[in-house]
Order: sequence, then structure tokens, then C-alpha cells
Amino acid sequence: MSANTVQLLAAIQKIAKVHNIEVTAKKLDKILKDGFNALHIICDFDGTVTKYYRNKEKKERSPGSHLILSSSSRLTDEFKKKTSGLLDKYYPIEVDNKLTMEQKLPYMVEWWTQAHQLLIDQKINKDDVAAMVAETPVDIREGISELIDKCKEKDIPFLIFSAGVKDVIEEILITQKLKHSNMHVVSNKMIFNPETGICNEFAEPLIHVFNKSEIAIKDSNYHTTIEQRRNVILLGDSIGDLKMSSGIKHDVCLNIGFLNYDNDEILKIYLEKFDIVVTGDGPMDVANMILQAINH
Repeated sequence: MSANTVQLLAAIQKIAKVHNIEVTAKKLDKILKDGFNALHIICDFDGTVTKYYRNKEKKERSPGSHLILSSSSRLTDEFKKKTSGLLDKYYPIEVDNKLTMEQKLPYMVEWWTQAHQLLIDQKINKDDVAAMVAETPVDIREGISELIDKCKEKDIPFLIFSAGVKDVIEEILITQKLKHSNMHVVSNKMIFNPETGICNEFAEPLIHVFNKSEIAIKDSNYHTTIEQRRNVILLGDSIGDLKMSSGIKHDVCLNIGFLNYDNDEILKIYLEKFDIVVTGDGPMDVANMILQAINH
């Protein structure tokens, strides 16, 4: 193991929690030795690219891509009431540690299907999306701009994988000057009727929090850019995000989890699943430190 790896791991341990030091050190060592040309990034959006809290002391959540739509003044109060009801019903199921992922799956499908139908019923047109994003500012996680800019500079493919709404996410990235040619977004895409300009359906397959898989990009042009890049840094704030790297073979996948809220029971689970855990809705410093340590 190189001295550079030892130094990097020690620095990471000062700002984040490491589950298995030996395994994590081996992954870091390979990423550093293989360099930029062997690396690509897979990143969740809501709660990862964006912050979880807008105001942590007041427990005020930062809006995600679905919430940006549902908060809009352009949508009806009845829509907002029904959307809030779905959240109250299904979010406790999503985070219930007593249920297995298989038990949660049908509920997540119900939730996303109903949420998308509510949006369709609002007859949103393409111009509405930009206006909605402008109306509800998002809170970008500290350090994410530096990470994305570094990936652009070194031509590292950057995949954003989200159970949110692709049209909203891309508009946010453009507004924040974070959308670059090395980036690909996989999320739930609105389909606008070419004659009316109104969203009348969502593209298949439905992507929810527990069925993310990199297999979704296997037939895309983006896939050709990562075929020979066998090292991955995965960034996510949910156990379901770990599936983002499944479906395509990698030599190394370093999993960095963001536990955005204080919960000792969930922290134990995250430490079992992720190589590195960033707590307290913290910044993107770990990923930035890794890229800064690569010298070729």
C-alpha cells in the first residue's frame, strides 16, 4: 500500500467514519494507482448532490426534485394535499428498518405511480418546469461544485442516478452551472405531447428509491464511455443507492454514504453497507480529497 493511500485514509478518518479500514484502504489504493482514466462516478441527486436540510436546527428539509414541483404556485392546492398524503403514508415504509427491501418494493411502486399520475393530472407544460425550478431554489451540498468541475477537467464520466424527475434535475444542474458534457442523468423522464406541449406520461421504466441499477444505461451511448473504466466511486444517501452500481462489472466500487440525520441505529446499518459514511449532512470533502490525491 502506498504512502499516499495511508495519508489519504488517515485524512478521511478525521472527517468521516470508515467501516472496514483494510477493505477501504485496498479500494483507495487501486483508485489512486489506476488514475483518472480508470474512474467514473455514480451519484444520487436528492440528499446527495443537494443537501438534506435547508435549516438543520428547525428540521427544515431542502426541497428535492419532486418537492420542487409540488411546492409550485402553478399547481393546485388539491394536488399539494394529495402529494403530502402520499408522503405521510409511504415515507415511513421507505425508512422502516423492520421491513425488508422486498417487502417495501410494491409500496414504492404504488407511491411513485400515484405521484406521477398526480403530476400528469396537473397538465404541466415544458416551460412550466423551468419556472418551477426558478421559483423554488435548492440547496446544493458544499463541495459538489468542486467535485463536478474536477470530473469535467479530468474527463471523468459522471452519472447522476435519481428516483426524482429528470426534467427538474437537468434544469437545476443548468441553473447551477453544473451540467457538463461528461455527465449523464438517469431519472424519471416526463414525456410532453408534441401537439399540446403538455406532459401526458412518464417514460418507462419507473425508477424508485429501491430499483436503481446501472443496467438502465447499458444500451445508452453513455455506457461506451465507462466500459473500460473499472473503478467507481458511488455517492448516495440511501441503502437503495448501493444498487446504482449493479448490472455492470467493476473491479472496485468505493461506496460513500451520506447519513444526513442523527440516528445511531441507522448509522450502524450504514456502516455495515457503505465503506465510508459522512454524517450530519456534511460536505462532499471525502470525494474531493480522493480526486485531489490522484496524480495521473
